[in-house]
Amino acid sequence: MSPTHGAPFRGFRDEEESPFFCAAGHTPEQTWDVSIDRLAQLLVNLGPLADAGAIELSPALLCSWHRKIFGELFPEHAGRLRTRHEGDWEHVQYGAYIGTQRSRRIRAYRGAHPRRLYRRLEKTCAEFNAAAAEIRASPATDSFDAVVAATRLYAKILRAHPFIDGNLRASIVALNAGLVMFGLGIVTFKDLERHDELLGIAFVGKHDPYRPLAEHIAEIAGATESA
Repeated sequence: MSPTHGAPFRGFRDEEESPFFCAAGHTPEQTWDVSIDRLAQLLVNLGPLADAGAIELSPALLCSWHRKIFGELFPEHAGRLRTRHEGDWEHVQYGAYIGTQRSRRIRAYRGAHPRRLYRRLEKTCAEFNAAAAEIRASPATDSFDAVVAATRLYAKILRAHPFIDGNLRASIVALNAGLVMFGLGIVTFKDLERHDELLGIAFVGKHDPYRPLAEHIAEIAGATESA
């Protein structure tokens, strides 16, 4: 896959109020496209990385992915977690859909407090690493268990919103890292409305809230493998 082929979110653009809307020396369109090309290249490189051994998820690895996507565009903020900046905590608010397409509304969320952010990411990554090790050690590996573990990782990182911007693009690398280490296909979301609806369920749902999104991801990954 070339950087421009199958890149996730290719038709999307950041909103004007986004901190990463427009980089110096670039138009907004160029800014977005550069970040998507960097993201696509990271996805290409996940296969060889997984072939070399299990990918151990960590806050540092997540930050390195964010830096590779945005370092050329926003060197001041690329690869760093939200923290205390110029005397104020870098809080971030974002909206996520809840409900269905018939009764859809946007709920406002606040990312994890910067003071607790690193430990929260550490816990999320450790949870995934433990689940992945258990799945690999099982004599009868269930690929859907692997998808659920990767989906939980993805949703929890997005819920924490560790960076001031570009969280979705960095988190999609984590999701796919969790998939390819089990031999599953790279996932790119073409139906963003469906993705957002299922992500909203993962954020606030009850009774196995990650399952609907995991089933959607498993369907995409399976289609990718058979293509």
